[in-house]
Amino acid sequence: MIMRRRIALLLAVLAAVSTLTVPAAAAEREEEPAAQETVGEEAAQTGADTPEEGETAPEDGEETQEPAPEPDPEGTVSWANLDDRIRAESLNARILIENITGIEDIDYDLMYEDLRRQLNDIAKAQWMMILMGAGQAADALDQSYDSLRDVFESIKDGELQADNADVVWQLEDTVNQVVSGGETLYITLVGLEQQAADGQRGLDALDRSLEELHLREQLGQVSRQTVAEVEQTRAETVSQLSTLDANIRQLKVQLQNLIGEDPTGEIALGALPTQEEMAWEAPDYEADLEAAKAASWTLRSAQLTLDDAKETWDDAKSDYRGASKQYLYQQAEHTWNAAQLTYQSTVQNFETGFKSLYDSLANYEQVLENAQSALVWKQTLLNTAQTRYQLGQISHNEVLTAQDDVAAAQSAVDSAWRDLFSARNSYRWAVETGLMTSAQG
Repeated sequence: MIMRRRIALLLAVLAAVSTLTVPAAAAEREEEPAAQETVGEEAAQTGADTPEEGETAPEDGEETQEPAPEPDPEGTVSWANLDDRIRAESLNARILIENITGIEDIDYDLMYEDLRRQLNDIAKAQWMMILMGAGQAADALDQSYDSLRDVFESIKDGELQADNADVVWQLEDTVNQVVSGGETLYITLVGLEQQAADGQRGLDALDRSLEELHLREQLGQVSRQTVAEVEQTRAETVSQLSTLDANIRQLKVQLQNLIGEDPTGEIALGALPTQEEMAWEAPDYEADLEAAKAASWTLRSAQLTLDDAKETWDDAKSDYRGASKQYLYQQAEHTWNAAQLTYQSTVQNFETGFKSLYDSLANYEQVLENAQSALVWKQTLLNTAQTRYQLGQISHNEVLTAQDDVAAAQSAVDSAWRDLFSARNSYRWAVETGLMTSAQG
């Protein structure tokens, strides 16, 4: 199996860089070449049902496909289009997709027939050399014949196709990592822009306080030191906002590279979907875990590694017999035991990570509910403050402070929803692709 996988990886690379591509097709083969003999011809055909007269064949995905979102205006990017834009424009994603396409375009029927012809040519050449008394030259072609025959047999048995399917699986998993990383970056940027807005609101509040303090300083009600302390706080806030703005620009450059935009650091991000807009069904832990495990390349890779280790162990049991090789047998046995434990650990870590994702959903939901309740309460306090201001009982600054409190509470709601949205998005990736990503909290 190890050798077959190496052959599959080699063919994957060759297919990716080859300038000759043919439509992909596969069919079962029944004949095989006899050793050092001419291989006979084979053919396989497949058929497909056609609609009866008067019946219209439905288009692929007609019932389930949702309308495509509108293209993003220039200088903007939306969550709805982010996935498609990364797959279409990210250089890393495009390289991987080209490799995937190259493998999927392999026509195993044509490859099979080409190998058959090559095997026949070698067999005929060897026969002619034997007739001419050049037996040694004929023997020199044995290695080439055997190598081609191994690949020929792997295609006939479907082993090469299966190995290449694993290669595609691995490459698609890597593409998904690129896309999910872009989504994480997008969510992070939305959060940082919210922090910037919160910081600007705090700066505006400091300016109001300074205006009042300067007036009170003139009246002798506060010392110069008190005013200076607030001025220093304002200077520090400005510096922090400047650093935050620089970080946002740097991350936007990374996002622009992912979606094929000029890396200017200037791009407008659309809002994340709201609770009402996000399609979400209550998760079924057991069913979702099984789906995630079935889709996981991490677990598939671990299984392939364990299969290879089992083959090595089986060979060792046959090769290391007798007292003189007992130490080699024991080493091989320990290696096999370690391989089994490594596989079990991989599965355990995957299940633990998935359980953590699942549990985080309920936690983020309750945090959002609390934040929403707090927002309602702050809005009530603002309404009261506005009424008291109209009655002349409090100053306008107190109303502005209450408005800031409402804005801060709304920001907390937005932050809590962003965390829940990120957790749900990570959970979706896990269930649908087996990719474990961390929610942004």
